[in-house]
Amino acid sequence: MKTVTCSENTSCDEIARQAEQDDVILMRDGHPVALVMPFDDDDLEWYAHERDPAFLASIARARQQVAAGRTTGHEQLKKELGLE
Repeated sequence: MKTVTCSENTSCDEIARQAEQDDVILMRDGHPVALVMPFDDDDLEWYAHERDPAFLASIARARQQVAAGRTTGHEQLKKELGLE
């Protein structure tokens, strides 16, 4: 992990170049303000999906179902899907 201090002379291109290889923490006035990390097309797809309100709502519903004990075991699921 690299640390780069932000200033008016900090090159965005240089930060991006460094981030292709390793995580880069951007510092301003001695405090971290951003993390720049290697990222590709697959990462972008996951990032968008993980922030989709419908996806987040489905996770919340699933957690409520588990907390309420409304779950299906592995064997029952196989039976329901006809995989036995």
